Amino acid sequence: MNSTAQLGTAVPDELTEEFLKRVPYVSEGISNVRFIPGSTTVAFELRPGFESQAELVASRISEVATKLCVNHRAGALKTLVKQDVLPGSFRDDPHPLLAEQGEIALFGRGRYGLGPKLVGLIEYFDRRARQMALEFQATPYTFPSLIGADVLDRCHYLKNFPASLNLVCHLREDHGVLQEFARSVRWDGEQLVHDRASGSGVECLLSPSVCFHWYMWLRDSRLPESRAITALGKCFRYESSNLTGLERLWDFSMREIIFVGSEAYVLENRKKLVDLSVRLLDELGMAYEISTATDPFFVDSYAVQAAYQQGFELKFELLAPLPYSGKKLAVGSINYHQDFFGRSFGIEMPEGPAHTGCIGFGYERLALAFIAQHGVNEKHWPDAVINGIKAATDSL
Repeated sequence: MNSTAQLGTAVPDELTEEFLKRVPYVSEGISNVRFIPGSTTVAFELRPGFESQAELVASRISEVATKLCVNHRAGALKTLVKQDVLPGSFRDDPHPLLAEQGEIALFGRGRYGLGPKLVGLIEYFDRRARQMALEFQATPYTFPSLIGADVLDRCHYLKNFPASLNLVCHLREDHGVLQEFARSVRWDGEQLVHDRASGSGVECLLSPSVCFHWYMWLRDSRLPESRAITALGKCFRYESSNLTGLERLWDFSMREIIFVGSEAYVLENRKKLVDLSVRLLDELGMAYEISTATDPFFVDSYAVQAAYQQGFELKFELLAPLPYSGKKLAVGSINYHQDFFGRSFGIEMPEGPAHTGCIGFGYERLALAFIAQHGVNEKHWPDAVINGIKAATDSL
């Protein structure tokens, strides 16, 4: 069923992509959302069974646009560094080519397996990121993929990013429940069909980030000095119909370098992170920019939260152009949280609540952007990358 929504406000060009990413969350039945050129009208389709919701869905779409645009200041985002010359003439979508080479396999929405070429590339990225971590004497840690609901509640993630959450439950410890589940459970082609009452309450979620674990580790403590750590982990963020290719995955690999300490310590290291990121991206021979940005807060709180982040320039994104789509993909981010996590987790320094910051690299995205710019043929990759991958392989 084709329908339209008349927006009460025009969505600025710089918010159009963010707006279109949010619309799929207004209803389970919505699909094929697009702007009608030259208007403030959004066209969309409703799947069978949702036709009666057309008016409700249209009003929600308009509500999203209004809340997203409140307090928006055009031109508020700044570019810190830019290298916009693409390294070559490759312009094809690499996904089909990688699939033909057996380098990617789609297991389902937002879930890909990676082959040896991509694995080697990501291992090289991680080796370089760990070398970056040594610049800060960051000690290595590892954390679980599960994170307690209490942790995400403590840092307000549950309220600020509800759309991306992945709840974890298990079957209740009840023999009758287990028998009935085993007897009746079935896969219907799209989802598991079972009695939802057989599930437990939610104690844990799949972790959406790496650094939250470290703040929980330090909870209710007093640190004698500032410190840095690094960790590699799997992160999980649900993104509805926005889950497309390696650009947006349901689960992905992230290396973080995390700082906890004084305000001066975190800000000094944030500046150093920008310089080191430029050095890495130049070594990769990529076009890129590092710009201020905002997190994808839930639309009800977006205006206030985004304005605050913009005003204090708390988030920098490492953006890489994708020649095949004309879009820019965030392959990493550098974040300064002020004393938010220090206060939320009771982490104290001699001068007061600890300040925190981090850099995170999304490896699958970085690999996609690298190949989208350089191509799938390793002969066209920079010597530093080829030699780095070879050195890592030879050391095994």
